[in-house]
Amino acid sequence: MVRGAKAGDGPGYTLEAIAVRISHDITEARKREDLPAYTRTVVTVLPWQRMLHIRVEGFDTVPARATSRAVITTLFDLVSTYNIIPLDSVELPLFTQHIVLVDSFGQPFAAIVGAGAGEAEPVMQ
Repeated sequence: MVRGAKAGDGPGYTLEAIAVRISHDITEARKREDLPAYTRTVVTVLPWQRMLHIRVEGFDTVPARATSRAVITTLFDLVSTYNIIPLDSVELPLFTQHIVLVDSFGQPFAAIVGAGAGEAEPVMQ
């Protein structure tokens, strides 16, 4: 199992509660300049699909590939800290994240979809 450092179980860890925490973390990342100050993020919860959709706006033009990759990687790593990902093929992760970067016309130019990344915990038998 891969369990994010901020992941948990119970009422305080619904997708909606996680979305609020992620929004706060994104604001903090922007303050630390881990994300460009000119970007805006919209976090949408799709509970029936167990999905967090994060739309990143504010790009006047399509940025350099390094900038796109840095934004996507920063957000993916940040969101992964809230996920619980079983490594068996039976159980689903707590949620899937969709991160989409869009240009000033609302057209996607970069995206990543996945559950998360991290170190696996030992399997208890």
